[in-house]
Amino acid sequence: MLKRIIYIVLSVTLLSSCVTTRRVNYLQDKAGKLPDSSLIDTIPVYTLKAGDMVAVRISTLDEESKRLFSGGIVSDMMTFNTTSDLYTYTVYGDGTIYFPFIGNIKLLGLTTRQAKDTLRSLLQVMIPDCDVDVRLVNAYFSLLGVSGSGRYSISKENLTLFEAFALTSDLSLLSDRTKVHVLRQDAQGKTKINTFDVRNKQIMYSEFFYIQPNDIVYVQAYNGQFFGIDSFPSGVSFFSSLFSFGYLMYYYITPLF
Repeated sequence: MLKRIIYIVLSVTLLSSCVTTRRVNYLQDKAGKLPDSSLIDTIPVYTLKAGDMVAVRISTLDEESKRLFSGGIVSDMMTFNTTSDLYTYTVYGDGTIYFPFIGNIKLLGLTTRQAKDTLRSLLQVMIPDCDVDVRLVNAYFSLLGVSGSGRYSISKENLTLFEAFALTSDLSLLSDRTKVHVLRQDAQGKTKINTFDVRNKQIMYSEFFYIQPNDIVYVQAYNGQFFGIDSFPSGVSFFSSLFSFGYLMYYYITPLF
């Protein structure tokens, strides 16, 4: 009788802890739901929001203007990537930055390319030969619910969800790929939560396939994975413990029958 009970418990455990490839494989044809937004044909472009910080580099042949706007430092790409706070500007709540000798400039809702054109048109009144470059310097996103959860820098344009997962050595077998949540703010600062299945290959044509600054990506645990067996060593450890428990139960209960 006891042996039969142990056999039943073991069988149920094996079935409940099974993870099929359909549950974890990406780029499937008939996986679950996509984001609520419609599919897109082009990669979405990030627009500046309140709280963003932009670095501005001004290039000109006029030495006096160069000293005025860059402290006499000859800017190159390395210098630009490590721009000090002196040449970094915050987008305030009213959507503007304060730029020396010009005043408040509204950048809210603009792309960095549009912000560059706006600044250049204003500066060329004072510096006819100037060129301007604008970049976002506080581009981060957060990953929650996965091994390696944390805040990560967006080191390249058009960072995808798969590349974000790769920063944590991909999702574990215990992660529920059918319910990935992305929290994203719009230009008005309102947060929208979208939940979708990242196994569906059509996700590549969604705006949520690309990580934007300040995104929060939350991956919840798979509800059916009660015993938490996601690798061979953990499986061996679990079944060894189960066998030991069953043996002890058999040893102490058998004399009672």
